[in-house]
Amino acid sequence: MRSNEHPQPVQTMPGANPSNQRGRVSATPPQPDRLIRLHEVCALTSVGKTSVYSIEGFPKRVQLSRRAVGWRLSEVQAWIETRVQAGGQ
Repeated sequence: MRSNEHPQPVQTMPGANPSNQRGRVSATPPQPDRLIRLHEVCALTSVGKTSVYSIEGFPKRVQLSRRAVGWRLSEVQAWIETRVQAGGQ
């Protein structure tokens, strides 16, 4: 490198926010929470459609339109984790 040249800055993807964790840099931005529909909730939880609406303590649905509802993925995953922990005791 010549004395009058400066090193180029490292290019990152637009929107990527690298974070340092134990000396490692992650270029993957955090995923925003997303809404999932009933068929995906059933697939993730192995619970039937009717049970999704009747299980006490199950995450509340979010009204998307007059006839469509969804669930927050993070809340469904947290519910699954509580069930896994309860089963291990």
